[in-house]
Amino acid sequence: MHSQKPWNRVLGQWLGLVSVAFLTVVQGARAADAEVAEMVRFETRANAAAKRNHQMIPIEHYEIPLVVLESDLAQQLPVEVKDSLIFQKDGKPFVRWIINPEDTKWHREVEKWLVAKGLSTQRHQHFRAYMTASRSYILEDPITRAQFSAKVSTDYTGGAWRDKKLPMDDARQVRMVSDYVRAGVSERPLQHAIVMDEPAMFGIAEIDQAFLIRTLNGLDEEGRYYLPGFSAVHEKVGAMIARKNGAKDIAQFWNENYNQPLARALAEFTARFGLTYDSPHSQNFLVELDEKLKPTGRIILRDFGDTYATAEFLIAKGRRDFLKKWEKDNILKREIHISVGLIHGNVKPSWLSESQYMAWGRDFFEEYERELAKQTGVPRSQLQDQVYVSGRYFSKTYSVASPEWNQFLGLKKSDVSQVQRLSKSARQVLDDDAMKLAQDLVMSATGVSRKDAAKLLTKCMQQFKNLSASEVEAQGGP
Repeated sequence: MHSQKPWNRVLGQWLGLVSVAFLTVVQGARAADAEVAEMVRFETRANAAAKRNHQMIPIEHYEIPLVVLESDLAQQLPVEVKDSLIFQKDGKPFVRWIINPEDTKWHREVEKWLVAKGLSTQRHQHFRAYMTASRSYILEDPITRAQFSAKVSTDYTGGAWRDKKLPMDDARQVRMVSDYVRAGVSERPLQHAIVMDEPAMFGIAEIDQAFLIRTLNGLDEEGRYYLPGFSAVHEKVGAMIARKNGAKDIAQFWNENYNQPLARALAEFTARFGLTYDSPHSQNFLVELDEKLKPTGRIILRDFGDTYATAEFLIAKGRRDFLKKWEKDNILKREIHISVGLIHGNVKPSWLSESQYMAWGRDFFEEYERELAKQTGVPRSQLQDQVYVSGRYFSKTYSVASPEWNQFLGLKKSDVSQVQRLSKSARQVLDDDAMKLAQDLVMSATGVSRKDAAKLLTKCMQQFKNLSASEVEAQGGP
């Protein structure tokens, strides 16, 4: 028998630990499915931002009458998940309101509200749960056997993100976008991506708190594993999986099997839904692997609450109602803004040099533009823009104000005129805000009045406008 290579032995030990940790029965409750258990192991132990506890723990909840809560349950919410969250007590439906075990702040507001309503503040235990790399917990019901993810407010999370309250409006928007995406995928599945659904929310309007449920449907295909994006760029695990697949250049392996497939997945997602992530870091993506840990080319997308919506797409789909409810700062008109930051919030692995990471940025947009042109029929010549680098993010903005885009979207002239009016209004607000900020800076520096500051700025802008390009460059302008 041939001896195992060192990296293969380590990988075998890693997967062996998964089996020991998760594929056993814990106090009468079924352990997580192998695919979920593997994902949890990677989430908690191969996360460069912070190591997390990978053991299953009890998790507490309050029992709150459904009638006093706001709720939004999708039709596709699995029955076993619904029955885990809503149960009958004294002939009335009650909700198990999850308490984040790490939270020291926000659940106290819930308790004060319960006291004010004359409701019980007793804590109960029903679920067992696994941590993830963020604030979410993966719950398991010992009776219904349901497995799902719960996101609630907490002042402590994994990694660099802290004090994350979940307000009502955020939860409502997540539910809306989740239904929007799920309906489109049900009609026509995505080729390059799998989407994770968030089909349930419960909220307390008086204290502006909510909690969300994300199902794990789609991550249960036999012989598949789901590697969190930050585990792909993890110092040890990223290297182990790449070498198991015969890679000599680890950075290039993940460029070809994470960075570029993600570009294709996001381009398809943009073309189908008009959505782009505003926080496109590796927390939001997973890489699908086969039974031999070889990437399949498909990327799992999650957390659609952190997305920009391009108005033209929603108007073309007859979803002006969506735009009315969506976060105003995250509505784009006449443009698509796309970013990617695969090591944002994480420690860069030693096998990825700065020059290689910069190449990832270029390759991402090369692949994104190729796929977007394929999906939309818009010529690549219209998908040109300078790459902007900010921290660990690469960004580009593409105009959708062209006949080719209008044809792809099926926009009528009246639709285009409406978006143009909205765009003009938005730009005016932006210009007004920028002018006010500039005036404040001049007033602070010179001590003059706002009126005099406005005159000075107007004069400066006029002089700048009259300069030739060579004179601007000579004076240190753009």
